[in-house]
Amino acid sequence: MNKKHEVIIVGAGLASLATAARLTEFGIKNIGIYATGYGGTPYVAAINFVLPDNPYGDTVEQYYADMLHAGYEINNRNLVKDMTSHTMEGYNLLRRWGIDFAQNPDGTTKLRHLSGHTYPRSLCSTTGLIGVDIVKKLKEKLEKIGVTVNMGYECVKVLTDKKKVSGITVISPEKQVQNIYAPVVIAGWGGVGNLLGTSTYPHDVKGNILAMAKDAGANLVDIEFLEYEPMVVISPQGAVGEPCPTAMLGEGAYLLNTKNERFMLKVRPQGEGGSPKTLINKQIWKEVDAGNGTIHGGAWVDLRHINHEVIKGYPWFYNRLMENGVDPCSELVEVGPMAHSFSGGIQVDTDYQSNIQGFYAVGEACGGVHGACRCAGNAASQATMSGLLCAEAIVRKGISGADVKEYSADYNSCDEIYDRVAPEIKEIAAKALGIYRSGQTLSKAKETLDKILASEEIAKDTRTMQIAKSVDLMVCAALNRKESRGAHMRLDYPEASLEYEKELTI
Repeated sequence: MNKKHEVIIVGAGLASLATAARLTEFGIKNIGIYATGYGGTPYVAAINFVLPDNPYGDTVEQYYADMLHAGYEINNRNLVKDMTSHTMEGYNLLRRWGIDFAQNPDGTTKLRHLSGHTYPRSLCSTTGLIGVDIVKKLKEKLEKIGVTVNMGYECVKVLTDKKKVSGITVISPEKQVQNIYAPVVIAGWGGVGNLLGTSTYPHDVKGNILAMAKDAGANLVDIEFLEYEPMVVISPQGAVGEPCPTAMLGEGAYLLNTKNERFMLKVRPQGEGGSPKTLINKQIWKEVDAGNGTIHGGAWVDLRHINHEVIKGYPWFYNRLMENGVDPCSELVEVGPMAHSFSGGIQVDTDYQSNIQGFYAVGEACGGVHGACRCAGNAASQATMSGLLCAEAIVRKGISGADVKEYSADYNSCDEIYDRVAPEIKEIAAKALGIYRSGQTLSKAKETLDKILASEEIAKDTRTMQIAKSVDLMVCAALNRKESRGAHMRLDYPEASLEYEKELTI
């Protein structure tokens, strides 16, 4: 017999857990959470909220302005307004569910200054990654009150008739293909994952989700925008992929080229603290292109002059370096840009519902909030607020008790095809959708993907087809974006963003 819920949530990261938490506060308990992992949430180090006792004079209006600025002003302003205006509700939700944040010795909330923010507004933990605590506490409390958290279930299809959702198709831990039904399905499945070469993404974020959403009939937005984390450790080998928090720049860290120059001062005389990520990325790339980069293609971050206890207050970062033979208190750390997160996704309204009735998206699964790039720490903030607002909209609209339409559980699998073709598709994505883009490279990638998608064999493996479709959708979006925006530079249309690049230095 098929499983049925009032609400299905795909994914078990912060956005999904926050949605479920808020739904249960309204009495909805028949929620089925299906996931293969916790996405990027366990790696969350910071989360932004505008607190009323912020000593720096922060305001919701300034948070709104910062998000638009970092997003190159192409964000959905209604989504940004709703997110920033509900910042305290998001904070209170997490506090109600037992999440504690670091405090100063005087008892006030500790705030860090992350890139893209005018003021310090980032909350954290100084004993570990705050995301680990969020997953642990929310999952335990949800299960205690009867919410089913089904781990090891991979969603491979959203069941719709292009107008209304009915449920999802999953592969169980026992490798069985089955349908699970509900009148409400919430995508909390993250971004494009590991489709684009080396990245900071966890392995459970696979990136085939764009094809799943499109096949369900959902509209997509801003899917050409991949974000790069500017200061990811690129040496020593054992620490590669560990982000150096941009909050370190707010603590007073410097970025240096191999000439020992603070190159950021050339474009931002007020210093590195609060610099938008896109600006940091582009200045590092420019230094590398000019021959001033480090041996592994990055820059140095200098933390040596910062109080050692402050550095140790980022234990995940400090400990990983120390375990691999680098003492950030006495040595320069080699860092560089690396694919980090996704700004696009399913197009939603202010209720976080797609154009398909009953099909919602939260967190990194939805697009429009961040525009071309996000402020640092906003992944967690947006996950919390989108979950809260989505849950409240579902309760306000009511959940239909009518029977949902049932479908056959279709899924094709051929490991040989996946092992042979998927790496080729990912290589195409890495080359065409990286930092530097051109119409010629993107068009060539499109031609190759069209041939792959037209081949008879690809239909024999759903995973491979979904990966090819997802990359194809991103390539088409990138072709249509005939300008440089966010972390991406169109080599054939560089002049389109020159004026805005000047504004980013403010």
